Amino acid sequence: MDSKRWRQVDNLLQAALDRPAEERDSFLARSCGGDEGLEREVRSLLAAQQQAGSFLEKPAFELAAESLAEQNRSASRTGDTLIGRAFSRYRVLEKIGSGGMGVVYKAEDTDLGRFVALKFLPNEAARDPQNLERFRREARAASALNHPNICTIYEIGSEGGQSFIAMEFLDGVTLRQKIGGRPLPTEILLALAIEIADALDAAHGAGIVHRDIKSANVFVTKRGNAKVLDFGLAKFSLKPGVAEANAATTEKSLTSPGVAVGTVAYMSPEQVRGQELDGRSDLFSFGVLLYEMATGRLPFRGESMGLVFEAILTRTPDPAVRFNPDIDPELERIIHKSLEKDSDLRYQHASEVRADLRRMKRDSDSGQKAALTRGATDRKAARVWRKIVPSVAAFLALVAASFLYFRHRPQKLTDKDMIVLADFTNTTGDPVFDGTLRQGVAVQLEQSPFLSLVSDEHVQQGLRLMGKPSDSRLTPEIAREVCQRTASAAVLEGSIANLGSQYVLGLKAVNCRNGDTLAEEQATADGKERVLDELGNAAAKLRSRLGESLGTVQKFDTPLEQATTSSLEALQAYSLGRAASAESQWAAAVPFFQRAILLDPQFAMAYTRLGTMYNNLGENTLGAENTLRGYELRKKVSEQERFYIESHYYQNATGDLEKAREIYQLWTEAYPRDWQARPPFLTVYFLLGQPEKALAEAVEAFRLDAERGLSYSCLASAYLSLNRFDQAQATVAEAQAKKLDSPDLHFLQYEIAFLKSDATGMSEQLTWAAGRPGVEDVLLNAEAATAAYSGRPGESRELSRRAVASAAQAEEKEVAAGYQADAALAEALLGNAAKARQRAAAAQAGSNGRDVQYASALALALAGDGSRAQALADDLDKRFPQDTIVQFNYLPTVRAQLALSRNDPSKAIDILTAASPYELGSVAFVSLYPVYVRGEAYLASHQGRLAAAEFQKILDHRGLVLNEPIGALAHLELGRAYAMQGGSAKAKAAYQDFLALWKDADADIPILKQAKAEYAKVR
Repeated sequence: MDSKRWRQVDNLLQAALDRPAEERDSFLARSCGGDEGLEREVRSLLAAQQQAGSFLEKPAFELAAESLAEQNRSASRTGDTLIGRAFSRYRVLEKIGSGGMGVVYKAEDTDLGRFVALKFLPNEAARDPQNLERFRREARAASALNHPNICTIYEIGSEGGQSFIAMEFLDGVTLRQKIGGRPLPTEILLALAIEIADALDAAHGAGIVHRDIKSANVFVTKRGNAKVLDFGLAKFSLKPGVAEANAATTEKSLTSPGVAVGTVAYMSPEQVRGQELDGRSDLFSFGVLLYEMATGRLPFRGESMGLVFEAILTRTPDPAVRFNPDIDPELERIIHKSLEKDSDLRYQHASEVRADLRRMKRDSDSGQKAALTRGATDRKAARVWRKIVPSVAAFLALVAASFLYFRHRPQKLTDKDMIVLADFTNTTGDPVFDGTLRQGVAVQLEQSPFLSLVSDEHVQQGLRLMGKPSDSRLTPEIAREVCQRTASAAVLEGSIANLGSQYVLGLKAVNCRNGDTLAEEQATADGKERVLDELGNAAAKLRSRLGESLGTVQKFDTPLEQATTSSLEALQAYSLGRAASAESQWAAAVPFFQRAILLDPQFAMAYTRLGTMYNNLGENTLGAENTLRGYELRKKVSEQERFYIESHYYQNATGDLEKAREIYQLWTEAYPRDWQARPPFLTVYFLLGQPEKALAEAVEAFRLDAERGLSYSCLASAYLSLNRFDQAQATVAEAQAKKLDSPDLHFLQYEIAFLKSDATGMSEQLTWAAGRPGVEDVLLNAEAATAAYSGRPGESRELSRRAVASAAQAEEKEVAAGYQADAALAEALLGNAAKARQRAAAAQAGSNGRDVQYASALALALAGDGSRAQALADDLDKRFPQDTIVQFNYLPTVRAQLALSRNDPSKAIDILTAASPYELGSVAFVSLYPVYVRGEAYLASHQGRLAAAEFQKILDHRGLVLNEPIGALAHLELGRAYAMQGGSAKAKAAYQDFLALWKDADADIPILKQAKAEYAKVR
């Protein structure tokens, strides 16, 4: 359901709630105007609100305020007469709290001499059989579970018309009170979360789904233990191995089918839809709870229940690190997995999330214990250190001399060998070194034009082939196996240990086939702040020991602190961002690079990498801003990093493609084995309209690394651009056979299927993409373009709307605006001027990005709104004075169309002269529009032969034009050009081709009626 629909539902819900109950049915029937789906949605939410009672959080949802207040007042009135009374063997002492489904008192068990908690069902609520059954079900569910983290139920009873539950008395606060709007410390969060997960595991194992996990239903005792409360909404399910006693209490359908039950802000998507639930629903709610514990706020928020439902179903929460910069990335990963909207992608069992939390706690505790032990050791050592310094110094000197004397002559590597970089063995107990030092060594070695590291992508692939998670720690043993699997020559192992305030660093290169040591280096850092500096020095020395010439070592040896950052914490975040980006998880990489920048605002490469992530996500404006900042800070970076920063700056920030091409050329000459220069280099050639050169770079990228999915994507794209469809298809198939699948390959499959008129193949890719955030929108927009290409604007509009909604859900604002602009251009080409202007306005409201503004301007020029198109063109000219695409493709096209609109085709032709060298440029798969407008200009000036040549050019470059509407319209315009020349046979054939493509077109399109009339004349 899109936002507009949600607001319609929400407004009707509010209006219904404002009316007396007896008037609601007639009101809804009248207000929904026969829309049965709308009425059903409103009634479902209305039923949920009426049943929810205390399940709604009163501060967040004023919808339930009146109902809750009345129930609480009733509970208070009941409670006035209960204090001092005896129920069974319990004597009521004082009131603890109240809610919509019960009032809780502290009481004394006079038989056992202990305190208990008594929960009473208010008289008003007890009159409803469903409320009474829920009350009893809470007792049955909790009593069936004997677990230290679930509140123990002693008995359920009834006396004097009062139903009550006797349960253990807990002294402390609710988890909601403990959070108090602030993030919990990590150690407290983990301890509580593990206990809650353990309680859920026990409940699910007994066939019980809680259905109302929230911070108000978890109690934290004074000893810091978690207790899960309130099983009043629990659902019993029949499962293999569940006791017969539980089977007898199977769910009795206390709610209507399709009704959402639970606390709104914590509901799973399945709960919102009123679907059948299992334990995975509780795990989603647990993810909400984890987010709340980590940030102090809820992930899904809104002004009303309907808007929160919309957020749960359609929106991705803000990254937790945005509200808690200190959050551990592993915890963020756990939260993200718990909040997967697709239950099949979520944690499947509570035991899984409990294991991940325990692992994280173990790693955290080990670091803290090591730090405490080190502190105690330091204090003891300080008393004797001064006495033994001379002896230790002499001993270390002797060890160093022996090391130098007995070391074997190092073996040399060649410039064809590859190195696998292992994780450091860290015995300091300080987790800041984990991953950080490996990244530091990588930066130092990447400066070398001689040595080459096995990429993170290859390492991850090797781990998967070994049956291990792709993020497994690269111990020396695992790294050696990866080394063998990737046919590499050596493993570089590292270690760090500390003695007091000193840190001892070790580097050792090992032949992964026979275990021989090839070279090793050692360094000592006097203090934590010197570790990166000494690590860089050691790595530079190791380069020469491994066979690199002293000249290149000296030439390409920027100190590590300059090449990256002086902050260990910033480098650690940067390394995590690199790891995520290596798996094409661009959205996941963004917060890591943001954290690196937050910790070190001078970190040039972090800015540029962040810019690259945004560009990959289609957020080009944000990409340009961060790339610009990286460029401004580039003075002290390494030579290899300078190439990366400057090439991306000219390509993605200023748009000066000729300058970018020049830098990529220098980069590939200086670092001929650096694969990462190749994909952006060939992209520049695509943008410049030189597909043959793009293919040459794609072939070179494939030669350097034929085990990367991106190498296959680049090669397939190059083949496609040159109409080599069979080779493109074979390349995609080979990549997928090697399990190197990626969204790019599926998009290519869709376009290949389109070009081969394979409707089934196109449908398969749409099915694959459905429900995949950040992917679904791309295929939906492609399908919208196909519908427009085929003359079905009605279908195209709906598909485009879905693409926009999907992109918005993935929080890709500029991408969503781009789809609006694409739709505007399609509407204008098909003659729907009013709709073109409407979609262009929506695009401009969403973003003023370069590509969005161009498509909007061209659409407006085609739709006859010359003043707005001219204003947008002038703004593009002003904002992008160095941008090759803007100056030599976009602006000439828009200005030529404006000249055509003023009946000045001669000027249009002159304007487009500047675009000739770049007219085949493919920008976001939008190509040859300068050619199309030039063809229109020749038609307008009655130069049929020249017009035919332009439209034939479009038809000859199907692999560039793809499913853009001009690909179909070129047939019609070619027919008109031939008719203008008097060539009736050719004209007839061209018209037939067009009408065949539009055989299923919407019948009311003016351009179609006109084409049929023209065809009748030439026939």
